[in-house]
Amino acid sequence: MASLDSDAWQHAIIEEHQAIMDVGIWEEVEMKDLPVGRKLVGSRWVFKVKRNSDGSVERFKARIVAKGYAQVEGRDYDETFAPVMRYDALRLIIALALHLGLDMSPADIKSAFLNGDLNKEVWMMPPPSIGLDEKVLHLLKSLYGLKQAPLAWFERLSSALADWKKLRCTQSISTSDKALYHYN
Repeated sequence: MASLDSDAWQHAIIEEHQAIMDVGIWEEVEMKDLPVGRKLVGSRWVFKVKRNSDGSVERFKARIVAKGYAQVEGRDYDETFAPVMRYDALRLIIALALHLGLDMSPADIKSAFLNGDLNKEVWMMPPPSIGLDEKVLHLLKSLYGLKQAPLAWFERLSSALADWKKLRCTQSISTSDKALYHYN
């Protein structure tokens, strides 16, 4: 924040904070109202300069990250494993698309992990510089850095794909690739 780009970093912080508030990631609670015996997970800002292919600055990105290494299994989370697509399946899909002359386009879901629902209570210290002194955050949705964040996002995406009225996607029956979905 003391660099020559401090205005750009401040704008990135405001943008990230607004994204979090729009999704409803947490509720602010007075420190005195923290449940007895609950431990707080810390948080911090992670800053990154996103660049174009020519090396020029595309944008400055700030992200609030929970210090998930402080989470305790059984109290803050139960399960962390989330399936990911196998590279063999991806190569097969690309080969089929080329062979059949189909168009392919990637999709990037902005702030994906912020859309996962938590199934355990997680309490977090607010990151610096967002003006929440004497408050703690009760997380309602997943946040980057939490151990269960990938699983929470996968469960939310799976549910959306299965319920989406126009697509009615079906999860692969293969036990080796549960992250692969298809539709007819």
